[in-house]
Amino acid sequence: MQLPAVSRPRHHLCFFRLDPQFYLTPLTALPADDIRLPDAKRSLLSQIDDNDRRQLERQSATGSAFRIGLTIEGRRWLCHLAPIENSHWLLSAEMGQTRHDDGLGLMEWQLQQCWDKEPLSLAAQMPMLMDILIGRQEADRVILWRYYPTEEVLRPLYSQGLPFSLQPVKAERRYLRTLQQRGGLSYSHCSQQPLLGAFAYLSEDGIQHRLDIPLMIDKTIVGLLSLECRRQRSPVTPSDMQFVSVIAARLAALISAPAEPEPVSEINIGHLTPVLSRHTGQDFFNQLMQQLATLCGADIALVGLQHYRQDKVRVLSCYMDDRLQPPFSYQLAGGPCHFSIEPTRKICVYHNRVAEQFPADLMLQEKGIQAYIGLSIKGPDRHPIGILALLFKQPQTQAVALQNLLEQLENRVRDELLRRRDQEALMVAAAAFDAQEGLFITDSQMQIQRANRAFSHLSGYECEQLTGRQALSLRVEDPDSPTVETIFHAMGQQHQWQGEQRLLRADGREIPVSIRISQVRDGLGIMHYVCCVEDLSGQKADKERIEKMAYFDELTGLHNRRSMMEHIADTVTRAEQNDSRGALLLLDLDDFKNINDSLGYATGDSLLQQVAERLTAFARQVEGASLARIASDEFVLLCPDLGHGYTQAKTQAKQLARGLREQFLLPFRLANLRLHLSASVGISLFPVAGLGLEEYMRQADTANHIAKHVAPGSHVFFSQEMADEVQERLSISNALQQALTNHELELYFQPQQRVKDNRPQGLEVLLRWLPPGKKPISPGIFIPVAEETSLICDIGDWVLQQTCDRIQYWQEQGHQTGRVSVNISARHFHSVDFVSRLSLLLQQFPACRHRLTLEMTEGVILESLHESRSRMAQIKALGVGLSIDDFGTGYSSFAYLRELPVDELKLDRAFIQYIDQRPQDRAIIACLLELARTLQMSVVAEGVETESQLATLAELNCPAYQGYLRARPMPEAELLRWLAEQ
Repeated sequence: MQLPAVSRPRHHLCFFRLDPQFYLTPLTALPADDIRLPDAKRSLLSQIDDNDRRQLERQSATGSAFRIGLTIEGRRWLCHLAPIENSHWLLSAEMGQTRHDDGLGLMEWQLQQCWDKEPLSLAAQMPMLMDILIGRQEADRVILWRYYPTEEVLRPLYSQGLPFSLQPVKAERRYLRTLQQRGGLSYSHCSQQPLLGAFAYLSEDGIQHRLDIPLMIDKTIVGLLSLECRRQRSPVTPSDMQFVSVIAARLAALISAPAEPEPVSEINIGHLTPVLSRHTGQDFFNQLMQQLATLCGADIALVGLQHYRQDKVRVLSCYMDDRLQPPFSYQLAGGPCHFSIEPTRKICVYHNRVAEQFPADLMLQEKGIQAYIGLSIKGPDRHPIGILALLFKQPQTQAVALQNLLEQLENRVRDELLRRRDQEALMVAAAAFDAQEGLFITDSQMQIQRANRAFSHLSGYECEQLTGRQALSLRVEDPDSPTVETIFHAMGQQHQWQGEQRLLRADGREIPVSIRISQVRDGLGIMHYVCCVEDLSGQKADKERIEKMAYFDELTGLHNRRSMMEHIADTVTRAEQNDSRGALLLLDLDDFKNINDSLGYATGDSLLQQVAERLTAFARQVEGASLARIASDEFVLLCPDLGHGYTQAKTQAKQLARGLREQFLLPFRLANLRLHLSASVGISLFPVAGLGLEEYMRQADTANHIAKHVAPGSHVFFSQEMADEVQERLSISNALQQALTNHELELYFQPQQRVKDNRPQGLEVLLRWLPPGKKPISPGIFIPVAEETSLICDIGDWVLQQTCDRIQYWQEQGHQTGRVSVNISARHFHSVDFVSRLSLLLQQFPACRHRLTLEMTEGVILESLHESRSRMAQIKALGVGLSIDDFGTGYSSFAYLRELPVDELKLDRAFIQYIDQRPQDRAIIACLLELARTLQMSVVAEGVETESQLATLAELNCPAYQGYLRARPMPEAELLRWLAEQ
């Protein structure tokens, strides 16, 4: 950016360009010949002091326009910088004049002459000195602080200029030490100065510049003199520092001198003129109490605000123990101030022994107060509004002058108390008006007169923009909302109205609001409307979200079970009315739990989302169909209007089931994974006469359950036989639970013998269910039912416990049974605490080590090969053998045998049944026996029932067998007899 040069102006403003390296280029002529510019060949940063340099770097880093004061070539430049293109800045500078007068020195000499001729008290000198500092140093406020080293605080004794709440400030040791060493500190940008961190009020009051001079007595800090400016001022010169230090020394001497109260007869209200004329508000009360205590020699001076209905006064300012105290409440009852509640009494004087007359007044007792003079301040209605009191530790024999002084102050103090009460009332009203709720006030024509910040934020308009605007212009016409005529009719009848409307924001967005309108009249009888507005957007959104949570699945966005049940009710009702038929297809993903367990729930969730997308695309092609996710991996497709006849509806449903299964022909892609998935489908046709709505879902679930048993990925229609079978299985499950509790289960044992000589070499433990008074229930019936639930784990634990107990007993009794094998289900083997529970059993029954063998099928092991390998190694380490049951009929994968610590293979009876008749079976058994010998595993052939089968096994060198040929499963007593016979 380049500005044209102009002729030399008469003012002191000049424009420059500042590049990113802080090189300064003039754009306009210099305003005066005596102004010296910085060296153009050097960066401006190298030509200014450290403080200015840091400020310039920090402010320019923000990239926003800013103001800053810089001292360049002995002259103070007040600069404004605005960003322009290419990271350059436009800098405008107001170049101040350098002062060369010695007016401060002359003023200092005049003050010294005055002090020598007429030594005045602190109260008399304070206003004059403060006026001089404000006038000669261009300060907006001057504060005199007293330092209390025992408390490490600075307490303000006096302030003049800007209003100031006289509150103590923590005296930082580092700050005082630096102040003492340098004799004074000058600050720019006060809110950013670490040393001024304790003075929190600086930023609130907008103080930019501050000069602090210590008050020293015998090289010890007794106080502090602060000059504060709201604007950046020219640099503090040595003359300035010298002049302020002289006044600070005078103030130090005055505040450190012992207090010498003036005689009562010489008390003159003229001494209080500076306080009465220069201060108002809290500063007035603070300064008046300090001056009264000093002028009258009082030990305590206080002023309080009083409510005539309350028996206490709120002390606004109290000077006690040589310092101002924080505000507090003072109980009237039991104290000398109680006189103020009497409407006819204005003054109260106790010359002596006031503490003895009011023993309940703790302040009188603690401070040893002897004399009291109080003035009750009455309001225009003659009710008390406050109290002004002086308290003394010494008796007062002449209180007339003090009484006269307080009476002279009555009118001014009354005005300040009334103003304070009104201000507090306005503050409460303002706080109420600026509450969280949106508020605006209109005239009788609904024109907005005032709006609070909450409504400004809600509407998007500034408060100034809302003033004068027609309130109805912010209303959106909505057919669902009451009309303006309806609202005003209600206002005419009840003088108020409440309801919902739509608010048109400044950005054009519409939001729902709740509005309450009240009709009020002011003191002149003019009509106004007060409108309270509440944003309902959040409530509406929450309601929609709750409804969505109630009827939709969060993961897939499909309808949930609740929504589907309601939809089923409507669909079945319409089908009954229209004499049509439909189908409910329940789809369950096969082995989804294994995906969650092996790949994690995040992968499982992503897979469910992809499944939902495919099913949704399929459902869109079916007229009237609706889709829902009713459980973790279960989906329901509801299809109405499949025809009017049963056969037609069943044919259509069968085609839909095939279409659903086709959605799983292609693999699902998840990051680098390709997952093949299948789903089983259960189908229930509707309507069925007399069938409840819940039954349709139950029928589809039953059919789905059967489909999974038939073959994963198949579909099955519900039939009553299925329901009967499921009911029977449920009945068995419930009865089996009771059987375990009622000790209806019993262990049977089938011996295992050597092929070559028929000698016993071990036992297999079998479970029998013997209900009292009923026929025994076959394991083929109840074991599959138990395996579908966690009941199989409870049964397995019981079998292991009983088996180990028997092995321990037999060992102690000398019975030689050999190894004892126990069948373990997949759910039991893969349970979390299986190995730890087995370890506890072996500790309880040590004889079981190297005598107990666990039998499991190939499917149990290969369900999770990595986990199975680790778990089997732990079991082997406990001294327990491992056997693979029904070997050859499962996955028939021999590769895993190399990796697993297996001791024994049990050949399934399917191979043994025709071993003497089929060469194929004989060849398979021969191969398996050779494999076992190579891997150093023992072999047991199951289901041997004929001598011919046994002879064939002998020819093939099979080591052991078990079967009905020599020994059936038997209870323990019969087993022990059989063993004795052998």
